Amino acid sequence: MRKHSFIMLVIILVLLSGCTQSEESLRNESIDHTKQAFDNEELEVNEKADQFSFYLPNDFKIKEKNDYNVLLEDGNKSYILFVNLNEPKNSKVSYETLTEQYQEPFLSKTFEQNDRFGYLFVVKIEENKYEVTVGVGGTKVTTEAKGNDVAEDAEAMMMIANSVQ
Repeated sequence: MRKHSFIMLVIILVLLSGCTQSEESLRNESIDHTKQAFDNEELEVNEKADQFSFYLPNDFKIKEKNDYNVLLEDGNKSYILFVNLNEPKNSKVSYETLTEQYQEPFLSKTFEQNDRFGYLFVVKIEENKYEVTVGVGGTKVTTEAKGNDVAEDAEAMMMIANSVQ
C-alpha cells in the first residue's frame, strides 16, 4: 500500500511541476513575442479613427470607433484599443495605473527604446483565462485570452499599440 501511495505522490508532483513549467513558458514566450513587436517600428498604418491612425493586422476587423477608443474583433475575440493623445509615447501613466490596480499580476514586463515606453501586463482571471494588456505610452490594447493564445495575442496587440500615430 505504501508503494502505491508513493507512486501517486510522484505522479502528482510531476503533474504539478508540469503546470508550473507551462506557466513559465507562457511568461517567457509572451515576453519574447511582445518585445519583438515593440522593437519593430516599421509597420505602416492602414486604418484611421477620428483622432489617430494605426496598423491593423489582416485578421482583425473594426467593430466600433469613437474619438479615443476602437473596439476590434478577431474571430470571436474582442480587443479594446484606447488612445490618450495627451500622453506621449514615453509616458508610464497607463502602466503605473495597472500596477496600482493589480498588486500581484501574472506577468508585468516593460520595454524602453527610442524614447518609447512599452509594457506587457497580464492578470490571471481564472484557470487558463487571462486579461492581457499591452501599451506604448498613452496607448493600450486589452483583451481576454486563453493561456495558449496569450503570446500570439500580445504580439498582435503590441503591433497595433506601437503603430498609433
